[in-house]
Amino acid sequence: MSVDPIFWLLAAIGFVVLEAMTLNLVSIWFAVGSAAALLSCLVTGSFRVQAVVFIAVSTLCLLALKPLCARLRKPPTATNGDRALGREAVVLTSVSAEATGRVRLDGVDWNARCATPATPSPRARAAGWQRSTAPCSSWSLS
Repeated sequence: MSVDPIFWLLAAIGFVVLEAMTLNLVSIWFAVGSAAALLSCLVTGSFRVQAVVFIAVSTLCLLALKPLCARLRKPPTATNGDRALGREAVVLTSVSAEATGRVRLDGVDWNARCATPATPSPRARAAGWQRSTAPCSSWSLS
């Protein structure tokens, strides 16, 4: 008995197990290619032909299903913090790029960092979110 069918069966099982561990459609293409190569063992005994079948089927699956997956991918879900982007906040404690300070936005206090240092009382604009810290740009009201 040839070892080719055993090799392709173990490869298919290994790729399926790897896919089950990641759940990111990383290796399912190779599992399908291994299964096709396993079926090609019934037709030919040449390992080179089986390897070509494996590569061709894996590539076709990748090319055919990647665009489908991209269409089915959901856009990121907006959060409460996303609503605050570009809105004014009052600086409560000194804020700089190195030290986290506090700003108040709509009555809620947030951690914040600013590229330009800001002292308490000027206004700041929320420029984004990194974890629970709001990077902001600051300006003074005269």
